[in-house]
Amino acid sequence: MDYYGLFPKFKFNRLLNDSENDHQLKQSQLIDLEGRSIIPNNKVISINSSYLELVDKYYSAKGFGSFISAFIFFGCSLILILSVIDTLPRIGWKFATPEKLFLFSILFFVPTIVFSFKLLKTEWFAWTHYPVRFDRKNRLVHVFRLDGSTYSVPWDSVFFTSGLNHRKEFNKDYYISGHVLADDNQTVIDTFCLPATHSDRKELERHWEFVRRYMEEGSESVIGVVNFCLPIAKKREGFRFGLLYLLSGCNGAPLFLFPFFFVLFFIFSVPRYIAMVTSKIPVWPESIESLCKVAADDPYLVDASSNSKHPWRDIFKKSSPDEVR
Repeated sequence: MDYYGLFPKFKFNRLLNDSENDHQLKQSQLIDLEGRSIIPNNKVISINSSYLELVDKYYSAKGFGSFISAFIFFGCSLILILSVIDTLPRIGWKFATPEKLFLFSILFFVPTIVFSFKLLKTEWFAWTHYPVRFDRKNRLVHVFRLDGSTYSVPWDSVFFTSGLNHRKEFNKDYYISGHVLADDNQTVIDTFCLPATHSDRKELERHWEFVRRYMEEGSESVIGVVNFCLPIAKKREGFRFGLLYLLSGCNGAPLFLFPFFFVLFFIFSVPRYIAMVTSKIPVWPESIESLCKVAADDPYLVDASSNSKHPWRDIFKKSSPDEVR
């Protein structure tokens, strides 16, 4: 998982780097997937003849960051409180006086608490998700920013790339960035991301082609692979579905590991649920909604109301272990 863009934030007013230029994804260029299919990858909120709406790249891992930051925040806070009331010196810590221990606690734990609180707020008391809407009818991309503001940019002017503008470390996946460029076509002034991430950037092409073909060829070219939509349009994700969605990440793992994954993801589902209930639901402004009218008889309209009554069957479908996340 990769939280870059959420914490720390993307860097703007910078030039495209060589990696981003080398791995540009062009809107008009069909990619040969060599027999592999395009995939929506359980990232679709709704699709129709007018627009395709997806979640953000942080949605899948929501809960992991807040679990770690909450653990650090409350753990360090507890230790600091104990040092203040002079409990720690009395349980056998002989290497320092209470005064020195208190000063050490202040210098070490306060910055840690502040850092973990800032990290915690990226998921709690924020937004349930940050949707991206691909408006085919008007050839626009509508983006919901982290601060709750929105903007629209022409589809054809966005610089898409799987090149990274930060160091690729062992725990960071590749993802697809959509850069909004200044008039010089080299300076990045804003960035949004497609939701899929993967350790192998070639696998991202399957999701990119899903979005690209929708915008370039229409709903009929991709509707056949959309068999599930996230039930989060204009409402919060429930605890049960959040747990289910986290568990979908271990799709393809050996069955005997399921009890371990269930316990692990159940733990992570708690901070995920707290993030959902404390955060606001994103709402598109009327100026964008007015551009995205959907006909009542649209033959390509698919949303969560079309889902099966058995979501476990929808999420845990047979898939490749290399499927993008």
